[in-house]
Amino acid sequence: MIPYVKAKLLAKNTVAAIAAEVCDEFVVIDDLTKEVEEGWIFFYNSKEFVETGNPSSTLVGNGPILVRRNGEIQILPSNASWQVILKRSS
Repeated sequence: MIPYVKAKLLAKNTVAAIAAEVCDEFVVIDDLTKEVEEGWIFFYNSKEFVETGNPSSTLVGNGPILVRRNGEIQILPSNASWQVILKRSS
C-alpha cells in the first residue's frame, strides 16, 4: 500500500512522460484528484490551459490516470467517465 504522496509523484511522473512524448508541458490538477477504493484518480491538462484557461490550449482525449494503492499505474480511456471505466473493471 502506497501513501497518497507517493501516488501523486507517480502520477506527476507519468504526466511528464506523456508530455515529453509530444514536446509539451502538462500538469496534474490537484483540485480534481479523486480518492476511490482502488486508489487515486489524477486529472491533467496542458500547463498553458491550467494557467490561462485558454480553451484552445486544452487537451482533448486525455483520460485520467489511476494510481492503484499497490503503486500500479493505469491510464484510463477517455471514451467513458472514470466511474464507468472502474465499474467495468471490477
